Amino acid sequence: MRRIASVLTGILLLLGGSFILAPSASAAGYGCSGSEIDTYQVKTSGGSVYGNIHLYYDSSTGKNCAVNVATSAGGYGTPTFKFVMLVKCVAGDTAGSTCTQDTYSQDPTSTGVTYSQYAGPVNISAAGRCISVSGVISLTSGPSSSQAQYTSKATHCG
Repeated sequence: MRRIASVLTGILLLLGGSFILAPSASAAGYGCSGSEIDTYQVKTSGGSVYGNIHLYYDSSTGKNCAVNVATSAGGYGTPTFKFVMLVKCVAGDTAGSTCTQDTYSQDPTSTGVTYSQYAGPVNISAAGRCISVSGVISLTSGPSSSQAQYTSKATHCG
């Protein structure tokens, strides 16, 4: 009986560990390459999380890549407005400062586009510079509209 309990405990620990150690969102699954270096919650003013922006960096290409993935609260699976943008800050901007835009990459690039799951991927090369990450998810039902957004200060400099 002790042996069975010991084996079951070991299995549960392995299963529990696999949930705790589960990899973060797969870059390849969203069209990005590299490793995930950060995530940002896209929240409403009331604190509801409508999405998560996943930021990746590929050291072989020197590119940052981002996607804005909706949560169930943010309409995952429903065509709604989802937006993601990466900005390369001007030289001299430092981490934590307001990013002054040099160049940017955004998705969608035109108005009226909706996505069911996520916006992106968007890529930008920013060697020696900071970047800023932004995202919006807007739900519209009837006469009311609910929007969540996130915009970072200058970050991931270098």
